[in-house]
Amino acid sequence: MTKLLALARITFYEGIRNKSVFGVILFSLFIFGLNVAVAGFFMRDIDKVTIDMNLSALSFAGLLLIFFIVINLMAKDIDKKTVHVVLAKPISRVQYVWGKYLGVVLFIAVSLATLFLISCLTVLLVKGLYSDYFEEFSWTVFFVAAIFVFVKNAVLSAVVILFSTITSNSFITLIFSVSVFIVGTTIEEVLFFLKSALSVQEVAISQTLRTVIEFVSYLVPNLAAFDYKTAAAHGLMPTLKEMGFSIGYGIVYIAVLLFFSSILFCRREFN
Repeated sequence: MTKLLALARITFYEGIRNKSVFGVILFSLFIFGLNVAVAGFFMRDIDKVTIDMNLSALSFAGLLLIFFIVINLMAKDIDKKTVHVVLAKPISRVQYVWGKYLGVVLFIAVSLATLFLISCLTVLLVKGLYSDYFEEFSWTVFFVAAIFVFVKNAVLSAVVILFSTITSNSFITLIFSVSVFIVGTTIEEVLFFLKSALSVQEVAISQTLRTVIEFVSYLVPNLAAFDYKTAAAHGLMPTLKEMGFSIGYGIVYIAVLLFFSSILFCRREFN
């Protein structure tokens, strides 16, 4: 466990020292500031627009951190042969994979927590300017939605780790990870459309295509399960059953991904 935490700490510091972090933070600050500037143009939906923009900015910042920083953390070890030095120490390949993941998750958690605090200041400012429009707003629901933004990013980080154990090419890892994100975000809507009577009337879809899509839905994480922006915008608290299912689904999916990542990394040969 000590070796695992040591590797996680090193990975965390590597992520924090990356200069791209400041670019992501500046971009998020721009979105938060833009929210304050344009909030007044939305009249009755000021509260909903404010919450949606803040959570969207938080989510997008997490994606940028994963796709431009996390992907390179493991690829850099392999490209620069640092992995040989690490594995030469009394640390197994399984510990390396889990240690890297824990460090990545810690890095994402600290980064998102910092941005969330800034986001709260933005909401407070807009709420102070337009207090009459925030009657339905709930800090608790806003916090819950932000927590699930982190859970979604934790799942995506596990996806990145999986692809990083398959290839050391960061661009290929990026393409695969972005593809999983796009499919995972839209797969629930696609399945809903396929099962609706409207799809039968408007579009002729072969049974083979339906089977393929349903099969893909079991492989790719359903990222819509972690999206509570709409609930937060309307001040609606998700039920314990919904939140429990989302957290359980995320934990199981992460565990499965890391399990296969460990197997693949143990069988991988390095030059």
